[in-house]
Amino acid sequence: MTAHALVEERQRCLDAGMNDHVSKPIDPDVLFATLMRWAHPRVAESSAEPKAGEKPTVEVKKTIEVKKTDAPAEIIVPEIEDVDVAGGVKRVAGNKKLYRDLLTQFAEKQGDAGSQIAEALQSGDAKLAERIAHTVKGVAGNLGIATVQLSAGLVEKAVREGDPATGALLSDFSKLLQTQVSRVAAALSATQPVAAAAPVVAAFDADTASEAAARLKELLDASDGDSEEAFGVFRDASGGKLDSATLSALGDSIRDFDFESATAQLEKIVQELGLNAGKATA
Repeated sequence: MTAHALVEERQRCLDAGMNDHVSKPIDPDVLFATLMRWAHPRVAESSAEPKAGEKPTVEVKKTIEVKKTDAPAEIIVPEIEDVDVAGGVKRVAGNKKLYRDLLTQFAEKQGDAGSQIAEALQSGDAKLAERIAHTVKGVAGNLGIATVQLSAGLVEKAVREGDPATGALLSDFSKLLQTQVSRVAAALSATQPVAAAAPVVAAFDADTASEAAARLKELLDASDGDSEEAFGVFRDASGGKLDSATLSALGDSIRDFDFESATAQLEKIVQELGLNAGKATA
């Protein structure tokens, strides 16, 4: 999978020995169709019957229950000028919360990309400038912001080829990016869910918190995307023992897929709370 969508890029990948090529932004239907061309499902083996006199194995799963007092607020995905919101939501399998989170990250982290590219070029680091443009192109494409995706692609190509028009293209890109960042930020702010009443915090239970911490650590060690959901369970299980800044920092690292940093933060929290974050119960 790559953000290089040109025909020659596809052929270059195939010539290098790739089985197939899927370009970003990812269309789930195309992705699954491509996978099905190459996936060869194996016939599932029937589970072995227990031997005479032997008791069948029963798998016991322990579940951490967190009391919920209110129904979650409805997730609103706003209409934004020059943004294909429907396409963006489709690319995240209909997960509106995730799409909103990604829009938020776009507004917070990509707004100064133009300045970063200019600084990289000024310092003679064309590779860095090209990489920044490439990143914005991919992010914008996944979110359905086609105008920014196209503009970033033009800057990326110009930088790579040393095009004299790079300065003008970068100027246009920077203005367009700022416009879209402002639109996204305004739309998200206008549709921010009304904060619910503060939930009743359950009494802190060290065993429950330890189990939640162990499960979160297990997922972080595996760089598993389910870490964010496990973080929510751990946050609730901490019973208000942690300050919001510490929890926010851990949550931000997980949402940024910085699993190494998140693991280090979790270890400090476990030590602070005196938890036993050994292997989680299946």
